[in-house]
Amino acid sequence: MRVIRATVLFDADDWVVLDKPAGLLTTPRAKGEASLVGVAQRLRPKSAHWHPLSRLDASVTGAVLFALSDWAIATAAAAKEAGEYQRWYAGLVAGALRDASGEWSWRIEDDPKDRTRRRCGEGLASVEALTRWTRLGAGDRATALGFVPVTGRTHQIRVHAAQGGVPLLGDVAYGGARRLTSATGAVLAVPRVMLHARAVRVPGRPSVVTSPWPEDFAAVQSALVPTMGPWPP
Repeated sequence: MRVIRATVLFDADDWVVLDKPAGLLTTPRAKGEASLVGVAQRLRPKSAHWHPLSRLDASVTGAVLFALSDWAIATAAAAKEAGEYQRWYAGLVAGALRDASGEWSWRIEDDPKDRTRRRCGEGLASVEALTRWTRLGAGDRATALGFVPVTGRTHQIRVHAAQGGVPLLGDVAYGGARRLTSATGAVLAVPRVMLHARAVRVPGRPSVVTSPWPEDFAAVQSALVPTMGPWPP
């Protein structure tokens, strides 16, 4: 089995934060498949659990916090219940938003035409979802947004951004462009979904663990949104 490495951002007691690269699954779909869970298992082989508190899509990068014990899982669950589990994402979207910040609260449900996708809807099986966003910078053809997902639904940020009229660049499943023309007229190829899990707070600890900007994200951002504010703020 091919070993895929991921950078360790934090490793202490019952917690590990790994920096997921693009193209790597968070959890395996089949036994032996390469995944971030496998990286955590190799790093901490004697742990009771290797439970990821976020399940990033394969094309999404960034910080994933793992709970490695029963105590850590219970502590994380309590933090989520109390609204104290904090994550910060950043994305590059097509278009612009009028306000400097806001929130999206559309309910999310399975897409009946494709069970691998989600959509906003009010069906009986829909669930509440809340995403807060902040504008970090804007160019002529794209905007950088910071996201705080209050809930953790599958594809939540991707679906909400598309419903808000600003699909994530590279997210063809939800209407995002794979190519964009810059202000200089150059055609820019977008290699993947432009979404990055920028930072996470480990429950019970004051510090925020931050993932550096990936090279592909930084390249698209600098071409389309030359100035971007700090995130987390």
